[in-house]
Amino acid sequence: MNNRSSSSTVLTNLHQENENLVLEPLLPSNQDIEQSTNGLLESEEQRDFQSVCFTYISRLRNLRSLMTARPSRQCCYDSLKWIPVIFILALVTWSYYAYVVQMCILTIDSVPKKVIYLCIYHPLLILFLWSYYRTMFQPTVGPPKEFYISDIEGQQIKSAQTIDERRAILVRISRQANLSLLTRHFDGSIRYCFVCQCIKPNRAHHCSICEKCVLRYDHHCPWTNSCVSYGNYKFFVLFLCWAWIFCAYVAATSLEYFIQFWKIVSTIEKNGDNTVPSSGKFHLFFVFFVSIMFGISISSLFFYHLYLTGKNRTTIESFRAPIFESGPQKEGFNLGWKRNFQEIFGTKFFKAIIPIPTTRGDGVHYQVNSILLGGLQQPTTNPIRSNDNDNNIISPFIRSDADILPFE
Repeated sequence: MNNRSSSSTVLTNLHQENENLVLEPLLPSNQDIEQSTNGLLESEEQRDFQSVCFTYISRLRNLRSLMTARPSRQCCYDSLKWIPVIFILALVTWSYYAYVVQMCILTIDSVPKKVIYLCIYHPLLILFLWSYYRTMFQPTVGPPKEFYISDIEGQQIKSAQTIDERRAILVRISRQANLSLLTRHFDGSIRYCFVCQCIKPNRAHHCSICEKCVLRYDHHCPWTNSCVSYGNYKFFVLFLCWAWIFCAYVAATSLEYFIQFWKIVSTIEKNGDNTVPSSGKFHLFFVFFVSIMFGISISSLFFYHLYLTGKNRTTIESFRAPIFESGPQKEGFNLGWKRNFQEIFGTKFFKAIIPIPTTRGDGVHYQVNSILLGGLQQPTTNPIRSNDNDNNIISPFIRSDADILPFE
């Protein structure tokens, strides 16, 4: 029995010495060690004590190997997320060869026609790829630092016994930080993220893929491997817009040669000839087919986001209405279609159609529909910022967001 007690003590010490390993949650607790070693020593009571220690140390080494393997698995997962992007870029590269080389250079005989087609094709391609690039690599904007709370306050929230207790803590923290908050949790409390340990700003949500809270979160797009949110929503809509126009243009200009391909095929079938059309003809056939297919699929998404922009909603808000102090209200941020578009694209048409930053505000403070939310009396101590000079013009239809806290 002395052997057993000393064995358990040494094994416990071994565990404590290994608590600093990278993946601490994977290590067994002291209670788990005692339970596992009791059974192990009962069945191997007569064995040498050193072999028991060796068994436990081997298990720790196995855990260590798991720890070193996890970052590599994460790296593989991060790499897999780029597969849709690589697919799109490969498709665009092939379509460039099919359209420019096979159709414009090798198939079209008229020089003016070649020049016109290529002069329109390349600006559309540049705008499409430029918007795509900005959507992917525009930095995702998270909550400002004042929305994050200390570890002590986070522990207080976690240890709260009731919803009312947690609500009171969040109200106190929000008042101390002078935060501007309009939207609420479904139970009426201030929205809080336990993962990021921050109070969620208006319209912000936590992205489980990016593992962080994002301002004006719309959705996570696998085709861009990025969050579509406050920072890049304009670029995402422009990406859909220029991709749809690009596909429509390619389909319209290649239709003539698509028809010629089928005429050649039908002639071969009638004559019973075994001659196969050249590979260039197949490129023209597939570039028309692919542009039609992607044009149709992109159009539905593009017009849906135009609708959301006109309503000043995100994808999440279209399925789950934002909750204000007065309750859920889908039209809470609707300022009228013109002002809604100006909030995303600005007031200058030329700047609106190219992927440069023109989105108004800071992603935290938002204007609201004062007709539906007239009960929210809001001072203008925290006005919305803008890059446009005319942003200070405030319509009587709306009020500017300000430092509103719940449960006054």
